[in-house]
Amino acid sequence: MRHLIPSLCLALLLAETACSAPHAVKQNDSDARQKNAATRQRAESAYNELDGFASTTNSAVKSTATAPTAFNASAPTKAVSQKAAAAAEATTETYATASAIQDVGTPIIMVSPNLTLKDGVPDLSSESPYSRTTAEAINSYLTKKNYEVKSVNGQAELTSILQMQSDIANTEDDLSYLAGIALDADIYIKYTPEVTNDEVSVEVSAYETSTARLLGSQTSVVRNNGHTSKININSNIGAAVRKAMPGLEQKILGYWKMDFAKGTQYKVVVNIKGEYSDSQTEDLHDAIMKGLKSNFSSVKVNVMTAKTLDFVIYANPLKYKDSQEVYTKIRQILKPIAETKKNNITRKLILMELN
Repeated sequence: MRHLIPSLCLALLLAETACSAPHAVKQNDSDARQKNAATRQRAESAYNELDGFASTTNSAVKSTATAPTAFNASAPTKAVSQKAAAAAEATTETYATASAIQDVGTPIIMVSPNLTLKDGVPDLSSESPYSRTTAEAINSYLTKKNYEVKSVNGQAELTSILQMQSDIANTEDDLSYLAGIALDADIYIKYTPEVTNDEVSVEVSAYETSTARLLGSQTSVVRNNGHTSKININSNIGAAVRKAMPGLEQKILGYWKMDFAKGTQYKVVVNIKGEYSDSQTEDLHDAIMKGLKSNFSSVKVNVMTAKTLDFVIYANPLKYKDSQEVYTKIRQILKPIAETKKNNITRKLILMELN
């Protein structure tokens, strides 16, 4: 009997262990589930915090993009996605509503002959004897569509072109561009007529006055049928112009409305009169460009030298009504840097000095 007692105790101990094992497993499972639930809760809380931070960042970037200050334009936060940054940038590029764009009106257009220099003076003579006829046909088409049309047809216009040539850098080769600026045109049209026994062709091209950028070209051809009389040839030139102009007009109006949404263009030429070292000149250029880009929709540089800055400003047309208001803002921006002086202001051009 004494030999059976240890065996009996061992059996009882094993039985107790077996009975308590399921309860321990259940306890462990319950603890694990509680830990997992707590982990998921902490992860969800952290995700919500991160998502809230991203939303706050996006709002901050949009607010910064719409309220830059001179010489202190804030950069977008790096954490913002490229799509969000692009959306924020897009809000600063357009100012006009769809209805405002529809009501923008039409551009002032200059029709230019083939201007060349003769003894240092612009010459109105053209290589083609049909130049005047072509110009008259283009003018007639535009005036019937109620466009304001400018023409180079007198000594006063030629004098203005010469003055523009002396005031603006690197434009000696394109006198039509200078004529467009001198006559306050938004767009200028150049034309090339060609007459043969079989056909009459006319090519018309439209350019942006502020930058001389080609906006589009259109060519039309009509049968001439061997006509040699001036009356018949002039009639065919008029027909070719009327055939070509509607296509060119659509390109002009498409550009005009799209460009208005970005801002009104003004060409600005700044002559630097003060004496500056190379390092000071670079600092001056940087400060000027930073100030302008922080206050206007866009700034495109044409020429930048130690003594000349030639650039085009896109200004909000709802905020700046004309070139004088744009000049006043530029003067305000540059006042902490140097003294400014107004030399000449026209509808599309601002000439000024910086001392």
